[in-house]
Amino acid sequence: MERRYSQRKPATVHVYVSFPGRNPKRFKTMNLSAHGILIKTGKRHARPGAIATLIFVIRSDNIVRLHRRKATVAHVTNTSTGMMLHHQANSKIA
Repeated sequence: MERRYSQRKPATVHVYVSFPGRNPKRFKTMNLSAHGILIKTGKRHARPGAIATLIFVIRSDNIVRLHRRKATVAHVTNTSTGMMLHHQANSKIA
């Protein structure tokens, strides 16, 4: 039975992953969804439950933007790490 909140889409994007107390490392994604990400790590880098900061580098013409998201490690294999993205609440400033 599929337990995902949203459909996964195959995607190869570079993402920097940083865990507290460690330097960021660059990885490639295997797939993305609105609620999660699967990263090709090649070996075990974290334990389930660990909190990571993901940094996506988005290039458009001569403009480079960094998009940061927090994520919780959901599962780890010898080849990949699945993470659940933290969603930011929309806040309005009056």
